[in-house]
Formats: sequence, C-alpha cells, structure tokens
Amino acid sequence: MNRKFVLVLLVGFFLFGCGSGLEFTDLPIGGNIDAVDKEGQSVSLKSFPEPVLLVFFGYTYCPDFCPNTLAKIKAAVEPLSDLEKTKFKVVFISVDPVRDSPETVTKYVRFYLPQSVGFSFSLDTTKQIVKQYAAYVEKTEDGQSFDHSTYIYVLDKNRKTRKLIKSTDSKEVITKSIQLLSGNSI
Repeated sequence: MNRKFVLVLLVGFFLFGCGSGLEFTDLPIGGNIDAVDKEGQSVSLKSFPEPVLLVFFGYTYCPDFCPNTLAKIKAAVEPLSDLEKTKFKVVFISVDPVRDSPETVTKYVRFYLPQSVGFSFSLDTTKQIVKQYAAYVEKTEDGQSFDHSTYIYVLDKNRKTRKLIKSTDSKEVITKSIQLLSGNSI
C-alpha cells in the first residue's frame, strides 16, 4: 500500500474520532458549578463520580421542551448496557427558582431517569449559572412560563463542556456522546 495513502488514512482516522461522526471540543462555556442550592446544600459538579454529565436548563411547569428532552434522553439510554448507564448523570437546573424547590426538581427529572438530579438555586445564583453557560432564559409576558435554551451541555470527567446537543439532534447523538466520552476514547 502507498505510504501517503496510509498516512492520510491514519490522520483521517484520528481527526474524525475513529468514524464516530461526532465532534468534541473544549467549549469556553459551561463547566463546573460551585454554588449553594436553595436548601443550603453545597453543589459542585466535580463531586459526581460519573465521567459524563448531561446538563440542561428548564422548569417543572415547562409544557414542551423539558418533558420532550427528558423523554429523548430516556430513549437514548435504553440501548446502553447496565455498566454504561452508570457512566453518566443528567443534571437539570431550574430556571424557575420561585416555583421549583430542589426536591420538586429532582423528583421531576427522576420520574424520567433515575440517574438524574435536579437543582434549584436562588434567583441570583441561577442568573450567574445561566450566564456561565451562555444560556438564554426569559420570562414570558404572562409571567407563568419561560422561553429558554434548548441545548444539552455535555460535560466530560474534568467538567469541561465538550459538546452542545441541539433539541433537533437525534437520540443517537446522546447515546454516542455518552459512550465516547465515558470510554475515555477522546
């Protein structure tokens, strides 16, 4: 075989993630959170042992995106082995701290996925975290709902944001992201 061809093939193999079709990068947004929730509990994403965190923003009264995203994640993790299911955690951060208590938010997300946790922080802390993640949150005119970002932030074991999953991405993107990042193959 021609050496140039082999070299090009090897470079392509490494650049494109061994054929995974997924691109991971070190994004300058998101990352670890060190804060105190509304119950006075210290929260640090670095304290979770799972190598992959799927972080997203929402609220328990959300009529569409939040339940649809949780259902999509649930469907995405169904094909994972029992071992692979221990390699990630869903972190749901409420953008409605007035109505959402930490207990309510965790109960809400665990209805869909047992490997999840919900957080509710003070309004000031919520604003700070939203800014850190460059997320969009705005209360609607009726004052009862929120327009908010629809991204899932994929954090690696060092709590660096490595990928943004769009609400329009397939469930397979979630499955492969968990598998690739938890396998330390990146």
